[in-house]
Amino acid sequence: MKKRIYVVGCLVLMGMMASAQSGFDLGVSGTVNSTWILKQNNYGTLAPFANAVVRASEMAYKNTYGGNGGLCLGYKITKNWGIQTEVQYNATGQNYNDNFEGPATIPEGTFGNINSRVNVQRVVKLSYIQIPLMAKFTIGKGNYNFFACLGPQIGIRTAAYEQVKIAGYVYLPDSLNFTADQKFEKVDFGFALQVGAQIFATKHLYFDLGLSFYEGVMDINGSALRDLGWYDKNHLSYQRSYNFRGGLMVGIHYVFWHERGGLLEISKPEAK
Repeated sequence: MKKRIYVVGCLVLMGMMASAQSGFDLGVSGTVNSTWILKQNNYGTLAPFANAVVRASEMAYKNTYGGNGGLCLGYKITKNWGIQTEVQYNATGQNYNDNFEGPATIPEGTFGNINSRVNVQRVVKLSYIQIPLMAKFTIGKGNYNFFACLGPQIGIRTAAYEQVKIAGYVYLPDSLNFTADQKFEKVDFGFALQVGAQIFATKHLYFDLGLSFYEGVMDINGSALRDLGWYDKNHLSYQRSYNFRGGLMVGIHYVFWHERGGLLEISKPEAK
């Protein structure tokens, strides 16, 4: 099923590029994101703690930032409606930082007690090649337009990294002994949303500034994390984990068409 989604997405992209001679724009864009892994849990991170309630605790989320950048291809169908696709590299993930009642025993020693807490940090970093295919609505006059894009997005994971520290020492829970492919799914799928403004510097060159969001709908946890065990006192069954991010987007685009009389036409040199 995942392979079919990827193949269909590639074919649609190729078809758009083949038909782009009737009017399109090409650009580059980048986004600075606040990134989240929703419903992610500790997966054995807190196993060294003596208290059973602590071992089953969720960890507090810490502000995490990432970004993406790459190429954009837009195809305008009517005056207000078009299609936009992108091929971008994305860095995402989630940081956790929490303090729990000790003691906690790791190879470096035993830390904390019932009267003192032990600091635990967990870092998850994921990177993807992402390809959204979005419907684009544009409205406005003159050099300023408002735009909104919405559509499905597929992501192909290129790397995964995880680190856990307890009392300042690197700790290796069971989940770290698995490969990236065992811990995290290779393919992510969800929906992308962009809203913002286009500012034309010339008839063929515009800048865009706006907000970009992505909500995953596919569980990013691999088989190893799903089978490892449930480490969350607040739920009675397995909870899927999803990528989510949102941030400030900027871009620059070159337009290969212009509007004349409400119709789209390929730009032609003026007669001398």
